[in-house]
Amino acid sequence: MSRWGVVLLTLAICMAIWQVSAQQMEVDRRQPGDIEAGKRLFRTANWTATGLTCFHCHADFNEKKTPDGQIRPGHSLFNGGFRTLFHRWDRKNTPSVVNAVSACMTRWITERKEEGNVGKEPARHHVRQLIAYLQSGPMTHETKAKPIEPIWIDELPSDRTLMAGDSTLGARVFRRSCQHCHLPEGDGPAPSLVRNGYSRYQIAKKVRNIDNAGLGGLVMPAFQLDRLSDRELINVCAYVFQM
Repeated sequence: MSRWGVVLLTLAICMAIWQVSAQQMEVDRRQPGDIEAGKRLFRTANWTATGLTCFHCHADFNEKKTPDGQIRPGHSLFNGGFRTLFHRWDRKNTPSVVNAVSACMTRWITERKEEGNVGKEPARHHVRQLIAYLQSGPMTHETKAKPIEPIWIDELPSDRTLMAGDSTLGARVFRRSCQHCHLPEGDGPAPSLVRNGYSRYQIAKKVRNIDNAGLGGLVMPAFQLDRLSDRELINVCAYVFQM
């Protein structure tokens, strides 16, 4: 690499460090009531532009010790506020909780842009309040928690395998993993899947978010292999196909 290349690379690294530091300083300026406000933002959707909020995709409790019967597409954020590394939805890693929360909100929560399945930048006070909740005492057992490794997958079961799904078992998967967004009447954050007209293959692509164009500027949060097994995927595809 040339001398100018080294200089430019150094400047880019410095700018990235400065940006993360500036974001963290913004978060550190917490206000009274931020934790309570962050909990409301996490669990309620009446403030979002899409009808989705954090609780649709992430639990804020220990899923192993106190399960609520739901399997969400994202891992629990209990004890996640001080992780050493965050895995974003686009498979990029970041050490910044500010960047991780902002990226997630832009993808699924904020007002949609005219083009692409992304939204506008989130309000800084919303980011600050959510992080205040994630880093609050009841949510934090360790101040340097290890990152959770998602199991990304880019291949689907074969057409023949998808045809072998059990819709009765798929109904159980649907109730615990899909129904809190896809309500039969269509009054949830996601459209009703009654008489949806999708093939099993199309359903599987949406669940895994493979070559998914989205709808209305929004793409369904993906269930990766560690959140929904291939067997569960095959069965739920059979159920949704015959709805």
